[in-house]
Amino acid sequence: MQIDLRVLPEGTSRQDFELSAGSLGFAPRDLVVEGPVRLALSLDRRGAEIWIRGKLYLVVIQPCSRCLADYRQTLELDLEVFCAKVRNPNVVGAKAVEEDDDGIHHHDGRVLTIDSEIREAVILGLPMKPLCKEACAGLCPRCGEDRNEGPCRCGRAAAG
Repeated sequence: MQIDLRVLPEGTSRQDFELSAGSLGFAPRDLVVEGPVRLALSLDRRGAEIWIRGKLYLVVIQPCSRCLADYRQTLELDLEVFCAKVRNPNVVGAKAVEEDDDGIHHHDGRVLTIDSEIREAVILGLPMKPLCKEACAGLCPRCGEDRNEGPCRCGRAAAG
């Protein structure tokens, strides 16, 4: 996602964006995103420094960590990025800027690209142990049946 800094006004402005998951570098094998990734951003420009704050909204389809069934989850994630202009982009290489960034995203004064920050926010916002529902009973460790659909065969055999 690119923001044209030549037209971004001084002070605070609000902008909404819709992006495809592919444009952020998510392949379907990595993360299944249903529909667009929506952003509602507040951009606060003070000269060459820009604070970007806002929300990301997306729907992901992922497997439950207990029963392995795919389920749909709506995520609302915070995004906060501080951006400053690279002093001399022709002298300092991109690798040197990345190594000495101190959490600051650098721009060239013309265009600001924050795809990597959006991608990072999504990855960090995904649950570590996704659950289709809090009370998910998971799979039977003996026979592998989904215990959400009722008692498993080994449970019936032990009872009978």
